[in-house]
Amino acid sequence: MKASIAQCRFLLTVLGESTAGLDDSHRALLPQAGAKTAGWILGHLSVTGDFARKLCGRPTLCPKEWRALFNPGSTPSTNSSDYPPMADLIAKVREVYADLCDAAMTADPAVLAAPNPFVPARAAFPASGDFIPYLLAGHFAYHTGQLVGWRAAAGLGRIRDVVASA
Repeated sequence: MKASIAQCRFLLTVLGESTAGLDDSHRALLPQAGAKTAGWILGHLSVTGDFARKLCGRPTLCPKEWRALFNPGSTPSTNSSDYPPMADLIAKVREVYADLCDAAMTADPAVLAAPNPFVPARAAFPASGDFIPYLLAGHFAYHTGQLVGWRAAAGLGRIRDVVASA
């Protein structure tokens, strides 16, 4: 779990670089066909990280209404008014993952041993304690990478090489 938490904290740095300069006009921008929007990526990371927090025994931080917009299987919207303000999306994903790092480290071992309630991922991650590290690191990295690619496709420039500076 410690390695996944360290990766998550690093990814929060990458996320900060990736969201620098974004505003409400970027929420539903679709720079290329088949891409996700920045608003959807940030909202999706928020609700999935919040789900991981819930697996750790924490109460949810995301508004309930966000689930329909951002849960797995939802479709990104190109209507910016469908999304919360960009500042709220960025703040929420940072809040969720900062707390998830603590929640994962202090979770009750019995809670971590419980079956993974997200059935589509249960074969790969049978217990909650198997799924949480994936959400902390692998899933977070995948969608942060999407955001980095989105930023480049939107013509907003590349982020600095945070890996080289780490």
